[in-house]
Amino acid sequence: MFGDYLVGATEIQIIDPYIRLPYQLRNLMEFAKLVSEKRNEGGHDNDIEEVKLHLITNNNEEYIENAKESFETMAYSLESIGILFSYEFLEPLHDRSIVLNNGWKIVLGRGLDLWQKTGGWFHINEYIQEQRFCKGCEVTFLRGEE
Repeated sequence: MFGDYLVGATEIQIIDPYIRLPYQLRNLMEFAKLVSEKRNEGGHDNDIEEVKLHLITNNNEEYIENAKESFETMAYSLESIGILFSYEFLEPLHDRSIVLNNGWKIVLGRGLDLWQKTGGWFHINEYIQEQRFCKGCEVTFLRGEE
């Protein structure tokens, strides 16, 4: 869904107030993997060595320590594939979007929480995103100035 819009982006900002539960963290990691796969597509003259991926999210006392620990682990892991991950907590936060420095903005009705529950660990749609069903929501792709 996002792949073509990521090509050529070197700075990506995700605004999503709900990145705290395990499946939401997994969705974020899958997005980061896609960023890594798409960063050098599209015939750009210079290969992109690193992409800055910044998350702005919200949290509450119940989840914040686990979220910080998870985000720090993600940052360490993603650095090995050229993704410089950073995060911040901001209140109040409601709208959800992805802003890319290649001129695209993606407005997400549900944030990265797009996928219906899979059939479990032993179902192929758990491992192949293209096999998953999406939840009902709107996604708007806006083209601005580069």
